[in-house]
Amino acid sequence: MGRQGRIFCIVLSALLATGCAWTDMPEEKKVLCRIAVNDGDYASKAMDPDEERISDVSIMIFDERGDAEECLWLQNGQTTTEVALVVGKRYSFRACANFGYRTYADHIDELDETIYYMAYPDEYSQGMPMYAEIDNIRIGEDASVELKLQRLMAKISLRMDRRRLSEGVEMNVLGVRIGNCPKSVKVFGKNTVSSHDQCFGMGFSRDDVQTAVLNTIRQDDISGTVTLYMLENMQGDIDGPIDSDAEKVFGEQDHRRDICSYIEMDIEYLSHEKYSERPLVYRFYLGDSRTNLDVERNCHYMITVCPEDDGLKGDGWRVDKSGISDLGPTYIKPYPSQYVRGKIGDKVHIGCKVSPQNTPFDVGENYMKDDNKTGIYDYEIDPDGHGAVLTLTGPGRGWIYMEAGAPVDRGVLFVIEVDLPTDTRQYETPCSS
Repeated sequence: MGRQGRIFCIVLSALLATGCAWTDMPEEKKVLCRIAVNDGDYASKAMDPDEERISDVSIMIFDERGDAEECLWLQNGQTTTEVALVVGKRYSFRACANFGYRTYADHIDELDETIYYMAYPDEYSQGMPMYAEIDNIRIGEDASVELKLQRLMAKISLRMDRRRLSEGVEMNVLGVRIGNCPKSVKVFGKNTVSSHDQCFGMGFSRDDVQTAVLNTIRQDDISGTVTLYMLENMQGDIDGPIDSDAEKVFGEQDHRRDICSYIEMDIEYLSHEKYSERPLVYRFYLGDSRTNLDVERNCHYMITVCPEDDGLKGDGWRVDKSGISDLGPTYIKPYPSQYVRGKIGDKVHIGCKVSPQNTPFDVGENYMKDDNKTGIYDYEIDPDGHGAVLTLTGPGRGWIYMEAGAPVDRGVLFVIEVDLPTDTRQYETPCSS
């Protein structure tokens, strides 16, 4: 997996308050320093944090002895300020961005114990937490200091490559999440989780429509990408050689099982012989390499999951496949959902996956005809007869019942709502029978 850091900057430029030349300056002459913070897009995003947002910044300036000279806090999107510093003196600078509160210290050494805490793993209303540090900067007439803001979080991008799966094997991703996701991070130093109490029970997660892109195959037969985020967790290397990814796993008694960060995936499975009554749970531990467990701040990790053959081998990186059962006489699975809610003009493709493939199937066209007469939607049956494309045409609620088997073994009821207010949904979506 590759990784790359992205950087923001705080720029300090010295501006003379008068027109005096450098040689005319008396000792301890101060100049006005303009501090500018690179701003980003301040639009709020729900599950996707705005990686470039800067809502507040604490800027701390220390003299050569490490004593605090200035502690500034820029709020409400403010990105510039000015401060007077002594020409010829050397200073150290620290910054904390998007903490939501002022950070300060009387001496620079106090910052060694500065910790940022998260209320919950997907809260980024202030923007992503960032920090910066630079030392021994001498202020001169044309001084310009650049503080490079770095994120305290790692970005983890995940995609699926199904090209090595056997024919007829389907693996549909229902959810992804980070396990052992740190609750806090040491700001000015390497962060290492030492106990499970320091982790969220479930970290940053995606599910439902958010993982649909992992089931969308592109031209290169690789899925789209979803992204997760987590605070730094540096756990170092694994002792001894590892010959395969399947060996990067820890037993029940290994303490690293509770502190090393991992990705967990819920996957719906179907093949000619087996299917999942409940999702398979895949787990794999993160790191820079097969033998490493570090998740480093301000880095981007790209992970491609490549299941092979029937997708059920390699128990070392899977924690639970107890939901797998042998395929019964009739298997039916609705897609994308039994509940459809849309607006006039939307096109929706619904249908069922059925196994065995030669199982008798009724797509429910009689129900579609009835809904069409009421003006809810127009429809076009798929060539294979296992689904239909609905073009929503008018407000209302309709039902389509699709069934499989001889005479009828299994059935699925679809509910279609068009331009109805949310408070009209006073019922539970029917389940497969």
